[in-house]
Amino acid sequence: MSDDKVHTYTGDTVWGRERTENYIRLVLEYDFKTLEEFHGACILKNSNQLIGFTGLNPYLPKQPELEWQFGVLFWGNGYATEIGRASIENAFKTTDITAIYGMANPENKASMRALEKIGMECLGLQEFRGHQDMFYKIDRV
Repeated sequence: MSDDKVHTYTGDTVWGRERTENYIRLVLEYDFKTLEEFHGACILKNSNQLIGFTGLNPYLPKQPELEWQFGVLFWGNGYATEIGRASIENAFKTTDITAIYGMANPENKASMRALEKIGMECLGLQEFRGHQDMFYKIDRV
């Protein structure tokens, strides 16, 4: 999160040490008992290297927003697709959520491609947090 390139499409700013420590503290202190809402680290299995984070954020009742951010060195390796599929599968399996949304900056072709690969349907451009994002959705089947 301290690399400016990570935020190319997010509209966010570089995370300093204090913000990073506050985020880690939040994740450790927040008792995520279900996958209806969570945040967690993305760690490579073979090396235990932290590569980013993922989560399901509150959006609509029983319909969270899927989020991920990875360090630039880890872009283009299929991690977004892998974590997206796992998040959707486990959230639908262990909760009563009815749908999951994904939003992407329309210039972020890689994220839009990942959202499509994990089975989300494109709903078109919509307003989100003060700007236009491409919206995706997958319903419980």
